[in-house]
Amino acid sequence: MKNKTLFSLIAGCLLAFACSENRPTNTYTVEGTLTDTTLNGTTLYLLDYDSNRNIDSTVVKNGKFIFTGIVDSSRFCRIDVGREFINLILESGKMTANLEKHNVEGTPLNKELAQFSLRQDSMYTIIRTEMDKLKEQEQDPVKLSQKQEEFQQQWTADYLTILNNTLEKNSNNEIGVIILREMSMLPTTEALDSALSKVGEVVLNKKRIKRLILNNEALKTTAVGKPFVDFSGEDINGKKVSLSDYAGKGKYVLVDFWASWCGPCRQETPNIVELYKKHKGKAFEVVSVAVWDKPEDTKEAIKEDKLTWPQIINTGETPTNLYGILGIPHIILIGPDGTIVTRNLRGDAMKTKIAEVLK
Repeated sequence: MKNKTLFSLIAGCLLAFACSENRPTNTYTVEGTLTDTTLNGTTLYLLDYDSNRNIDSTVVKNGKFIFTGIVDSSRFCRIDVGREFINLILESGKMTANLEKHNVEGTPLNKELAQFSLRQDSMYTIIRTEMDKLKEQEQDPVKLSQKQEEFQQQWTADYLTILNNTLEKNSNNEIGVIILREMSMLPTTEALDSALSKVGEVVLNKKRIKRLILNNEALKTTAVGKPFVDFSGEDINGKKVSLSDYAGKGKYVLVDFWASWCGPCRQETPNIVELYKKHKGKAFEVVSVAVWDKPEDTKEAIKEDKLTWPQIINTGETPTNLYGILGIPHIILIGPDGTIVTRNLRGDAMKTKIAEVLK
């Protein structure tokens, strides 16, 4: 009897050990506390940026939420909480959400992400401060544009140093993916080309990076000095129309990529209205291209803003894919012979550039 009991104890211990050995070690927990009591009962979702899909959900209870699960590999994710959001790298371990900083704490990659975000915020503060100083010190629009361009070159170089230093330590993890995304926003394709040669398979296999590579090639094809790339859509009456109906016809053509839902796009509209009234004629034309938008919404916005220049609508993602555009508004100037003169025009700099080429 004693032997039987002893055998049972040993068998039980071995079974417990086996269960312990097979227990997943790549589990995650994300916890957060909310001050907004109206969010109780709300379902929150964990969005994976790479697939653009929700991969987990939870319900807010008593002012708290908790996500738990198993993660096969690190992922860059987002949690929307009311009007706030949290960016995080989902990895194994326990993470605590910080709504004020829009991130989480508690795991190695998230610590690295928080440090990078601080360096990034510091850089943005410097840029805003210096740009405001330039506007105060220089009243001449031409000289101001020149000084802003010089400063942009300076801060781009400084920011690139921060990005490269961070990438050096994170060339094969999710931080590296974030860094490459930042590099893709810089006004140069060389930085991303160089960085891509240094990263590992974990980074290169991400869908976002594959898209960035295609986007970078599109930017090279449509860089300043290159001929414009044609595409088609519809005018507001449903008739087929192409960019080539306007560009390369002997006029300077300002091409405004926009959408009805895009606040900054609509804020730029008065500047374009001013330019059109002042310069429209034999030498200058404006063409607006609605992207990522529903035709009915585009038409309503055109009516509201009383736009009178040519419109190309219902284009989907085709123009942005062809021109490597990741964000709007994006305004391009095409020369009389169809060559791209400049990109990323906005505000006073846009007015100065148009005045310069139309002298």
